[in-house]
Order: sequence, then structure tokens, then C-alpha cells
Amino acid sequence: MKYKQVIQVITSTVYALGLLVGVTQDDKLMSKAENSSSDNSEFKIPEESRPGDRGDAGNRGDDSCPPIEKPLLALVPQTNFGYTLVSNPTFWLCIPDDSKSINFTLMDEATKHKIYQTKFNIESERGIISVKLPSAPPLEVGREYHWAFVLDYGDGAEDLLVDGVVKRVTANDSLTSRLNSATTVMEKIDIYAENGLWHETITELGNLRRSHPDDVAIASRWNSLLQQDRIRFEDYDLTSEQIQDCYDVGGSTVALA
Repeated sequence: MKYKQVIQVITSTVYALGLLVGVTQDDKLMSKAENSSSDNSEFKIPEESRPGDRGDAGNRGDDSCPPIEKPLLALVPQTNFGYTLVSNPTFWLCIPDDSKSINFTLMDEATKHKIYQTKFNIESERGIISVKLPSAPPLEVGREYHWAFVLDYGDGAEDLLVDGVVKRVTANDSLTSRLNSATTVMEKIDIYAENGLWHETITELGNLRRSHPDDVAIASRWNSLLQQDRIRFEDYDLTSEQIQDCYDVGGSTVALA
């Protein structure tokens, strides 16, 4: 083989090997990026667990009232516990029927003293709703509060109750800096999820899902959260439920001394 031909063969071989190495490295980087994205999307569930019941199907034995197809559900982890940074967190429920009234009660978990209660009507189709309670006394940092929603069917039918515990915490300098540096809502959701802040995670993501119902990426992230271990409901698939109204409850409220 002539010298020139040998050089061409060597050059071609080196070039091909370079392409192969480049492709392999790109695959590794892509895999690393995908794994990183997946890790960020996982909600870090705090170890704390509290007594409560996030789902109530009732025992509707009265023939005069037809059985409900789905229970009243509170969208919280199976630990019945959630952290928040805000003084008046938003709660998320999946309601079985429309046009019913709901009683809400807030109690100091340590003293068992009831500090707030209100009753409001819901006029929404069956599905997921969010509830804001701006008239409720602001949660104090470091204290735990027991909350309860009771769906009142009236006419002697059995009420449905869900309850759990929320605790307000403060953000350290690192968390504050990261949240202030986030350029998108999804970046903030990643930070909330990484730090186990349930009420912020589900509220920001749920609001995105409600505002952009046709966005595939947001739908995938929402579904992933609801299907995560220790969050999903074993007997109910909430990923098919529509996100309905946001209730900003005020007016008919009672603050207790």
C-alpha cells in the first residue's frame, strides 16, 4: 500500500473513532441530564407523620341517598402532614359531587384549642379544587395546626371528613437565595419539592396545570406528583380528574379566641 493511501486510512479511522467517542460522551451527558431532571421532580416527603385521614368514602347506608362514586379526598402525602412557608396556605381537595357545603376547622395541634372555623358552599363539578382561607388567623412559625374539612350533604346524610396537620417553617438564607434566583415557576417547584414544602409544591404546580390544561410537560409533572409513592391514593387515580375552581373563602368566617 502506498504511503499516501496508508495516511488516508489512518486519518479515516481516527475520525470515525472520534465520532464514536463523541456520540458515546453525548449519550452519557444526555442520560446524566435526564436523571438529574428526574431527581429534581421527585417530592421529598418529610419523615414526620401525624394522625389524620386524607380520604373518606363514608358509609352511605341510607337508601334515600344514592351512594357516591368517589370519596372526599385531601391532596396531601400519606403521612397526613405538610410543611409550608406562608401564613395562609392553600389546601387542595378532590370533591365527589357538586353544590355542597363544606365546614373548615383549624386547631392548634399542641393545645387542641380551636382557633378558626368557617362554612362555605361549593358550586363546582366533581374534581379537584383549591381552597384559600385569607381570613383565617396567620399560622405562626414553628407551630403545628390540625385542619379538617367536612363535606355536609344535609338531609340527614352522613358527612365526609378529611383532616391532617400543617406546620409553618421559615426559609434559610440558602433556600431564600435559590428561590429568588429561580427564573421560572417550574424551577421554583423543583426547589419546593426538593425541600419538602408540600403546600407550595402542589399549589404552584396545580395552578400551572389549571392555567395550561393542554401543556403536555406540565400534565406529566402533575401526574408524576400524584402517582409518587407515599402520595398516591391506592384506590383512586386522580390524574384523570379535572382541576376545577379555586375558592377564595372569606366573609362567612368565625375567628375563635
